[in-house]
Amino acid sequence: MSKKLSSEEIDKIPKSKLLEMINKLKNKIRDNEVVTDMFEEYGVDIDELDLVPIAFANIDVSANTDHGSIFLNYKLLEDGDLDKNDHYFVHELVHFLQQTTGTKPTKGASDGQYLDNKFEQEGFQNQTEYLSQTRGDESAEKYIDKVLDHHEVEDPKERMKKRKDLLHLAMRRL
Repeated sequence: MSKKLSSEEIDKIPKSKLLEMINKLKNKIRDNEVVTDMFEEYGVDIDELDLVPIAFANIDVSANTDHGSIFLNYKLLEDGDLDKNDHYFVHELVHFLQQTTGTKPTKGASDGQYLDNKFEQEGFQNQTEYLSQTRGDESAEKYIDKVLDHHEVEDPKERMKKRKDLLHLAMRRL
């Protein structure tokens, strides 16, 4: 297990090392079926993954995409292992594809109810399918439960509906 990094240690990571981590992450997911299907669905060659702008930033969420640029929170580096947080990148890649291939802007995360936003739902569906495929259905289900807890979805019927909207398990592809 990797040693937890302090914010001071994270601040000292050379930019070249951050770029190396980003490229390793891109290479790791490049041949994943969920990712290749996303790119195909949007009519984008998977080789364009190399051109996706990604940077680390001090943001108040794990990751976000703005005008086709992906920003990953530095906190994803705290345990020294970006690989275990690769699913956030998959979610943001959906937004990259939405924002760079559409004919109009996408509805932002802060526009209306976040979990009811169809663009966010598509991100979560691909993210949870990736989690299901790479770590198992239970991991994907636990992640969505954490999301629902974070957004304080407590009503059982509403929780069940939102869980269904956000969760996409790899076994459903069979």
